[in-house]
Amino acid sequence: MARVPLPDPRPDIDPAQVGASVGITAATGADYRFTDAYGVTYTGTAAHLALSALARCDLTSGIYPDQPAVAVGIRAAARTLIDWITSPHTDPEHAAEFAALSPLRVCELVVYLCLHGDADVLCQVGPASLRHYTDHLLHDPVPNAEHPLPRLVDGPHRSLHGPGARPGTRLQVTATAGDEADEVAVPMRIHASEDVHWRFTAAIPVPADRLNELLLNPDYLTGGYLSDNRELIDDYLACVAGDTSEGLHVIGRLADPTAVVLDTAPARPTRVNLFFIGPDRDTALETAPFGSRGLAERFAEAGDRIFSVGIEVDPDTVRALP
Repeated sequence: MARVPLPDPRPDIDPAQVGASVGITAATGADYRFTDAYGVTYTGTAAHLALSALARCDLTSGIYPDQPAVAVGIRAAARTLIDWITSPHTDPEHAAEFAALSPLRVCELVVYLCLHGDADVLCQVGPASLRHYTDHLLHDPVPNAEHPLPRLVDGPHRSLHGPGARPGTRLQVTATAGDEADEVAVPMRIHASEDVHWRFTAAIPVPADRLNELLLNPDYLTGGYLSDNRELIDDYLACVAGDTSEGLHVIGRLADPTAVVLDTAPARPTRVNLFFIGPDRDTALETAPFGSRGLAERFAEAGDRIFSVGIEVDPDTVRALP
């Protein structure tokens, strides 16, 4: 029995309203640019700039605020279109034609993909089927439900980009920070764990020319950026951790640009607990301490009690025993 199609629940999305959220109107042309909350200004090919803006969660969160799923769909469609028009497999003529589109037309195509695209199909578009999609978007009367997207996909699927390809580096976009600084401070919520755990929000320096790339896929790239640049958070991890077989694990999420951040790493010294054993506290404190309760319990004898004392140790002044 044929499956009865369900009603389409997708909302009616106005490309003009989507464009307005990132400063695009019908009059916006090749001079389009935008400046984000981090003080970085982006210039370049207007169509690429429009795609970049629509793919960033920090710029599109205000689209249909009462329907947050719309913004998610717009960003996903914009990232799909970035993959298509910047792929080395894209017909050069199609890539050039896309780059010449007006920013509002780019908004229309992104909305079209968001409303009419089938995510399960779009993610399987590869080198062999790509030209059918780019040709359709550039030359068919879209967005128009009477001209649906092709349903041709690569089988088996082949990637449009090589391993390690970063979306931000493929767009014709130039980032310039205020005062032409090389880095900008980006508040990030950080959870780092080894044998101990840290949670804090700090302003992490990010090269201005990498910020757009980071913000195109923040949940995925922020943790990777912090892991690859461990030195940026080392001073915040003030507590000396014990042995670990897995090493440091870092999870990073972008914080609001106006979030309260730590101005500097936490002040040392670090508080640790030492454990003493003896029949009473005064007698116990005259003996050598143990670094853990479990170790103290191993050496405790009948009648002994275990006493815990918290002390502060400056890791910078601690030296290893011979």
